[in-house]
Amino acid sequence: MFEGHPKGLWALALANTGERFGYYTMLAVFLFFLQDNFGFSMGTSSSIQAAFLGIVYFVPLFGGMLADKFGFGKMVTSGIVIMFLGYLLLALPLGKGAMALGVMALALLFICVGTGLFKGNLQVLVGNLYDEPKYSAKRDEGFSIFYMAINIGAMFAPSAATAITNKFLAGDGLIYKADIPALAHQFMDGTISASNESVLAGLQAVMPAADVKAMPMAEFCSYYIDSLSGAYHMGFVVACVSLVFSVAIYFACRSWFKHADVNTKQAASAGVATVELTPKQTKDRITALCLVFAVVIFFWMAFHQNGLTLTFFADEFTVKEAFGLQSM
Repeated sequence: MFEGHPKGLWALALANTGERFGYYTMLAVFLFFLQDNFGFSMGTSSSIQAAFLGIVYFVPLFGGMLADKFGFGKMVTSGIVIMFLGYLLLALPLGKGAMALGVMALALLFICVGTGLFKGNLQVLVGNLYDEPKYSAKRDEGFSIFYMAINIGAMFAPSAATAITNKFLAGDGLIYKADIPALAHQFMDGTISASNESVLAGLQAVMPAADVKAMPMAEFCSYYIDSLSGAYHMGFVVACVSLVFSVAIYFACRSWFKHADVNTKQAASAGVATVELTPKQTKDRITALCLVFAVVIFFWMAFHQNGLTLTFFADEFTVKEAFGLQSM
């Protein structure tokens, strides 16, 4: 299965592994970041994440249109740069005010646009590698390897996010307790009940650092939220680093797949013959896409509730909650 493939496959697969690792590391903590940093309810946080995911899977349509005009490689490069800017903005510790919300919205927009330019067009480059007759019989195996690399990146991301958050909380003399952020926000907002304040005091008492246990309640709440938000921001930093890894591989090995970076317009200008799809082939592919969209919509509607988000899109499958930070 792993023999007889073009060298470009390995470069593109590794580049995508790094990008997906960063994306899912960010996604593993994003829902918690919305609740714990901004004090949003589960419903509001879930709606924001659902809108973000919906746009992420829709914008590759426009990424493909732009690639038809400007080229696949240019769109992949542009996508990496734009995504990096998005993750970088998320990594900035700006607190929880109006400015922080605005920067977060801009960051999500950049990530959506960057993903739309990067994701689909990188896969087209993989497909173009197998247009050569000597590799054409290996196309299905090649995409299986490529998707395997994607899933490897996605598989380790939640564990990495958990480890990063645990490490930075421990450095501040804290441990993660899922109930603390909401109770802390209630205390700081002055809406906490007497019973919940008692619960919060009990949770403070189990912190490992003696000075943290001795803090006044107001100081502890602010300290815990700030520390936890800082840990989440470090998860976003990991996404930035992962993209640097991806772009380094992409450009270092570009000679391996540069010949595949040719769209229909460029091929026609160079006098290279291209294969046109028949009306039936076009119809069959559109039907297949519609069926995939139906599956995606079904899973989003069925599982995007009570803080559980299931994303399923042909080659990627991720479940978040109780698998990420709440497992700590």
